[in-house]
Amino acid sequence: MVTNIKVLVIDDIAHIRRLVTRMLEQAGFTVIEAANGLEGLKRVEEQSPDIITCDVSMPVMDGHEFLREVKRNSKTQQIPVIIITAIGEQVKKSSNTHQRADAYLTKPFSANRLIEVINKLLSAKVSSESAS
Repeated sequence: MVTNIKVLVIDDIAHIRRLVTRMLEQAGFTVIEAANGLEGLKRVEEQSPDIITCDVSMPVMDGHEFLREVKRNSKTQQIPVIIITAIGEQVKKSSNTHQRADAYLTKPFSANRLIEVINKLLSAKVSSESAS
């Protein structure tokens, strides 16, 4: 069971955000929620999450803009970000956004797949921090 790992879940659709939150809480993660990228940036500053899941299509600030801002800031650029897209949603694979995302997941996804990706990214982060 995971302990003391904070995951920020950013999605404008409340029932999807709650579903992801429940998946993560059942796996032992502490979850912080945000309804758009701008709210997500505030949560990053206030809560210092260990990892972030972020939907692409959202009002106010979309996932691409959010990712750009997080990775531009030296205080937050080391936080792994998983970009979540809907099936058929165009992901700009050639863009700088794609290159800066730590992982991509396509909706729908299973709790097991999400947790697997999170654990892989957190292990890589710990490995790179201990190598520094």
